This record gives sequence, C-alpha cells and structure tokens, in this order.
Amino acid sequence: MSEQADISQVFQTLYALLDELRNIDSANILTTPYHSMIEAAYTALGKIETEVDALGQELEYQHQRLDAARDASLTEATQESMSGDEPQTFAQG
Repeated sequence: MSEQADISQVFQTLYALLDELRNIDSANILTTPYHSMIEAAYTALGKIETEVDALGQELEYQHQRLDAARDASLTEATQESMSGDEPQTFAQG
C-alpha cells in the first residue's frame, strides 16, 4: 500500500473513531469503554501530524531548491549578457 493510501486509511480511521465518540452520551457513558477509542484516535492523529510535518518539510525543500536553481540561472544569464557571449534579445511591444 502506498504512503498516500496509508494516510488516507488513517484519516478514515480517525473519522470513524470520532463518529463513535460523538455517539457516546450520558445514556451510555458508563457502559461504553471509550478510553481505547480515544487512545486509538490520538494515535491516528499523531500519524497524520507526522505526515503533515513531513509534507511541509518536503514542500520547503522543493521551494528552496527551485529558488536556488532560478537564482543560479538568472546569475548565469546576467553574466553571459554582460560578457557579450550571448546575443541580447529584447521583447518588442
């Protein structure tokens, strides 16, 4: 199973557990063992938070990588145009 499918399953599990917890009220609070559901929901939430953090780190890395590549390309293009190696073209408008 892929990581995306895994995290989708974790979301489904969390939603299902929350639905079960919402159905517990004063009429069945004493007869429903809800602590294990709460623990499972927190475990699912922890997995989701970990995945979101990893996605955030990946996004930040890609952002920095692309900005650095763009800056390097602009620097190279500027140096080439200043040295006369490349013919200068200007947009006509």
